[in-house]
Parts: sequence; structure tokens; C-alpha cells
Amino acid sequence: MFRFRKPERRSTLDVWIACGFFFVAYIAAALFDLNDSWRLWTQPFRMIGLDALPMALAITVGIIVWFAWRRWQEGEESRLALSETVERLQVEVEERKHAQEIAQVLSETKNEVLDNEYQRSEQLAQVSKMGDFLAAASSPEELKEISAKCLRNLLPHLTVGVMFADKSFSRWQLHSAWGEHHERIHPHVDAEQCWVLRRGQQYADQSNTQTMLCNEANVTELKTVACYPIFCREMQFGVLHIRSAEWQEHILSAEEEKMIVGVCNTIGLHFYNAQLRAELSMASNRDELTGLLNRRGLGNTLKREITAAGQQGYKVTVAMIDIDHFKAYNDTYGHPEGDKALKFIAEQLASNLRARDVVARYGGEEFILVLPNTTKAEAYKKLKAMLVSINKASVSSSECCKPITLSIGIATSPDDQTDEERLVKLADTALYAAKKRGRNCVIPYISPHANNRIATTQA
Repeated sequence: MFRFRKPERRSTLDVWIACGFFFVAYIAAALFDLNDSWRLWTQPFRMIGLDALPMALAITVGIIVWFAWRRWQEGEESRLALSETVERLQVEVEERKHAQEIAQVLSETKNEVLDNEYQRSEQLAQVSKMGDFLAAASSPEELKEISAKCLRNLLPHLTVGVMFADKSFSRWQLHSAWGEHHERIHPHVDAEQCWVLRRGQQYADQSNTQTMLCNEANVTELKTVACYPIFCREMQFGVLHIRSAEWQEHILSAEEEKMIVGVCNTIGLHFYNAQLRAELSMASNRDELTGLLNRRGLGNTLKREITAAGQQGYKVTVAMIDIDHFKAYNDTYGHPEGDKALKFIAEQLASNLRARDVVARYGGEEFILVLPNTTKAEAYKKLKAMLVSINKASVSSSECCKPITLSIGIATSPDDQTDEERLVKLADTALYAAKKRGRNCVIPYISPHANNRIATTQA
């Protein structure tokens, strides 16, 4: 930086310097008789009056001129230095301004990055929570509800439709939709109408409605569409449909699309696992030959009915059923014919029951019935009529090689027992009594404390 003296101080100093030079010039002219010499020198110029000019004044004027020239040089130097300083200051100001702009851009970028990271962490937290809820879902309907809510939280500002397959995987129904003009999303789509379902891959199109390949997307206002499959192991459980009324090169950013694809794959995996669990449950709780509940599948059902009967004050009757002389039937006609007879009896028992009644294959040629809200007397009457009906049907059926008769033992809760295992044992005891009595009959269990025998009734 340059420091400049005050103008008043500099002017005063110049005056004193000029006076000093004048005084020195005056003394010099007096001592050396310079005035006479001046007159001799200026003889040729008398016409212009130079000879009358005192020598001291002439010298003073010369010195002043010299000083003026020096001051002008110094001024020029100061002006140049000042100009350079101003230019340098302007450059510094511009650099500082540019630095501030860069700092502001960096700050905004940093804030944007932080916002994006926060949103991404929030989305990842939602996806993680969704996975926990999907894993805990107990039915396909719960899976659909959880999936739709999660996708809505992840894509709240877009027009979105979520479709899920029906039981036959022939049509995909719209389960949930949101966003602008969401009511215009088609309520259902078939496999042949959807490129996502046909190809098993995501589909995106950015064009006008006249050239879009997706017929279901051809709405006048629609300009961009993107669909993502919800699938696992080539099983198409659903479709995520996103649309926009404006032309966009990409509805979702690359990061968002990567996340949505992962979410759809996760949802598809949980649907696949749920289907596997249902199939395993069916296989473990159902008899493969007859399609009825097996012994394992019956356990929870019987316990649940006995508990409900105790709470609501009604009776539950259990009937143990055995096909008479079935071993001889197998030995005579072979096991394939025996299997046909078992399926025939299973169908007859199921067709003679109410919607709430339960029939299961207990093992071998034994079946068990659970009759809620049925007294022992009502069960006895119903089962006796069933014996006659099944016997007549076996006579005319091509599935049976000879007429089939049944032996049945019954026990009732809470009259006889409230524990499901003991109740089944009591019904089995009554069944043993029916066989001993001669088969083709219904025997109700009667407690020994009420009567020291099993009451037998000939069918």
C-alpha cells in the first residue's frame, strides 16, 4: 500500500523551497555580479525586455520550472502507482466476490447433498421397516397392504398405481393408487396386455399417446410411463405403475430407480415365501390322498372349537369313524381300489356336513368329525342317518367294489371331557365298543360314573 502526504503540507513545502532557491540565487547574483553578465548576454534580446529581467528571477523561474517538471513526473508515477493499486484492489475484490460465490455454491451443494443423504437414509429406514413388517405378515392381504403403504411413503409426489395378481394369476387388480389423476389408472390388466408381465422386465416409455407400446397407458394427458415388476422366480405377483402428464426423460433418478427395483424385488420375495409357507402348511396339514385335514391339521382346529364352546356355552361333539373290514377289502381288491374307497368315503363325509363342521383323516381307514354346537343326541341322530346314506351310495358307486359300512364312536365336550386329546380317546373308546357290538353302528360315550357301561345302540 502507498502512503501519500497531505496536499496542503506538500504545497507549503514547495513554496519554502522556491523561496530558498530565490534567496540563494539573489546572493549568488550579488556576489558574482551576475546581473551585469545577464545584461551583456541579453543585449541581442533587448527588444523583448530580457535584459531587464533580474538574474535571480530568471534562475528562480528556471528552478520552478524544473521543480514543476519533477512534480509532474512524481504525479505521473503516483498516478500510475495509484492506478495499479486500484486495479489490484479491483482484482482482489473480484477474487473475493468469486470466492464468495464459490463458497455459496459449495454451501448450497453441501446442503443439497446433506438433504439428499437425509432423504436417502429416511428411505432406507422405511425400506428396512417394510422388510420387518413384510416378514411378520400372516396373509397375502397383509402383504398387499404393507407393500402399498411403503411404496406410497417412498413415492408420495408421483402418480402411482400398485397392482397385484389374483389367485389364478390371470388378472392383476389395482389395489392402491395415489397422485394427480390417479383415478384414470386402469382398474385391472391381463397378462397379454402388459409388457411388464409379458417380458418379466421393467418397462419405460417417453412419447405421445399415439406411439406408446402400452395400450393401458394410452390416456390423452399421459406423456411418460414407467412400470416395474413385483416378481420372484418367474412368478409375477404384481406391477408398480408410475405415470406423468409431462414429458420426462426419466421419471425416477438412477438412485431412486435402483431403490425401487430393490423394493419391488423384496416385496416379490416375501410374496413368494408366503406362497411357499401356504403350500407347506397345506402339505403338512392335509392328507395327500383325500385332501382332508390330517391329524396334525386337526389338532389346532379341535382345540380352538373346544375353547370357543367353553367361552360361549355350547357343546362340541367328536366322532371317530372306522371303515368296517377295510383290511380284508384291501387284501381282496388291492390297494388302488382301497384308495378309491377311502376317497369315496372322504367325499361322502364332507358332503354330509355343515360349513362349520370339520372332517379329517385320522390315520389308515379312520376318520374324525368335529361337530360344533351339536349335542350328543343330535350327533347320534345325524350320524345314524349318515351311515345309511353312505351305505346306499357305496352300493351304486363305481368307486366301491362292494357295499361299505362304518363304525362310529362319539364323545362330547364339556360333558365328557374338555381336553382335546382325552376327548378323542373317549370317542375312540366308544368306537371300539361299536366294533365290539357288531360294527355298522353309532355308539355314544357315557361316563362310567353315570353308568358302569357304554350305552350301545344298534344302528
